[in-house]
Amino acid sequence: MAEIDWADVLRAALAFFLVVVGIGIAWACVRLGGLFGRVSTSVNRMTDEVVPILTKAQTTMDGINTEIGRVDEIMQSAVATTKGAEKAVATVSRAVTAPAKKLSGLAAGVQEAVATFKARRAAEKAAGDPDAGSSEGRTSAPEHDDDTLSPRVSPYPGA
Repeated sequence: MAEIDWADVLRAALAFFLVVVGIGIAWACVRLGGLFGRVSTSVNRMTDEVVPILTKAQTTMDGINTEIGRVDEIMQSAVATTKGAEKAVATVSRAVTAPAKKLSGLAAGVQEAVATFKARRAAEKAAGDPDAGSSEGRTSAPEHDDDTLSPRVSPYPGA
């Protein structure tokens, strides 16, 4: 019989260990291969589902950008219209303001003339002038008094 040496035992133990490690690595590789297969399937399904969603999102964004462009055009048109209306209102305001100021000045002048006329008539009545109540004998406008600033207004045109 042959003698078994401790070196032979260590070689047998090492061989057994390497066979067990090899089987473990093979089992891990098979499991890892299955995992990669499932990941590949999941990625393919996700790609199949996500790409149409992204395409729809791109189409929607293109539509939104088109509508925003239209709204921008409408806003520019509205701004231009508002500026035109503003210019028209300013023109009408200037056209109405000048005659209104002149009419206001005319009304103030007439009011002052009437007040002056009434004040002079009242002064003439108070002085006891017999012709104070009537204007029948007058053919021209009374002269300007030095104590008043307003000229007398003649009731007769062209006088």
